[in-house]
Amino acid sequence: MTCFPKLFSLLAAGLLVTAPGLATAQDCIAQVRALWAEGGPLDPYQRPPHRHVNTVRDATGAVTRVFTSIIETPLRTVAGIPGTHMTLAIDNEVWTGPGETGPWTAQPGFDHDRRAAHLADQAQRQANLEDVACHGTVERDGSAYLSYGYTTRTDPNEEMGGAWYGSTDTVFIDPETGQVMIWEMGEFRSSWAPEPDGETHEIVYEYDPALRVVRPE
Repeated sequence: MTCFPKLFSLLAAGLLVTAPGLATAQDCIAQVRALWAEGGPLDPYQRPPHRHVNTVRDATGAVTRVFTSIIETPLRTVAGIPGTHMTLAIDNEVWTGPGETGPWTAQPGFDHDRRAAHLADQAQRQANLEDVACHGTVERDGSAYLSYGYTTRTDPNEEMGGAWYGSTDTVFIDPETGQVMIWEMGEFRSSWAPEPDGETHEIVYEYDPALRVVRPE
C-alpha cells in the first residue's frame, strides 16, 4: 500500500469519519484542505501514472463528449478525444494527432513554467474552499470510498485579464491507497461564463504504474 502522509496522518488522528454527520465544521474544512495539500489525494504531482476517462453531460444528462487521458506525470500527458484530436505534452513541448499513438505533428510549445502554474492553481483552490461537506464512507458501484464535497475557484489572473474559473465538486477516494478514484464536477463558473449551464463532468481513474508517455521520434 502506498501511503500519502497528509491523508493518513488524518486517518491516524481519527479525523476521517466513517458516517455522514460525524465531522464538526472545523474538522471538515481541515480534512478538505488536506486533500488539496502537497502530498494529498488532489495533489496531481503525487498521483501515480494513470488513465482517466472524463464523461461530459449536458443539463439533461445526455453525454456530449468523452475525453480520455494518459498521465505519467502532469508534465507528461496524452489527452483528448480518440479518433478526433489528441494532444501529447512533455514538459513544454507539444504535438497533436488523431489518437493515443499519433501519428504526431509538432506544434508550438508552452512558454511558461507549467509546474509553477499547476501548483499555483492547487494552492488557490485550497485557499478558496467553501461549502465543504464530509460524507464519510460511502458505497458506489460495490466499492467503499471516502467522499467529500466542496466549491472552489482560482484567483483572478491579472496577466490574463482577470480570468478565473471554478466548480462544485464531489470526490471519491480509495481509503487504502489514498488516491482519488472518481471526481465529479459541476456548477462550472468562470470570469467569462459566470452562470452555470448545467454541464457536468465525471472523471474515473485507473492507476497503472507501468504507464509511460514517450517523446515522438
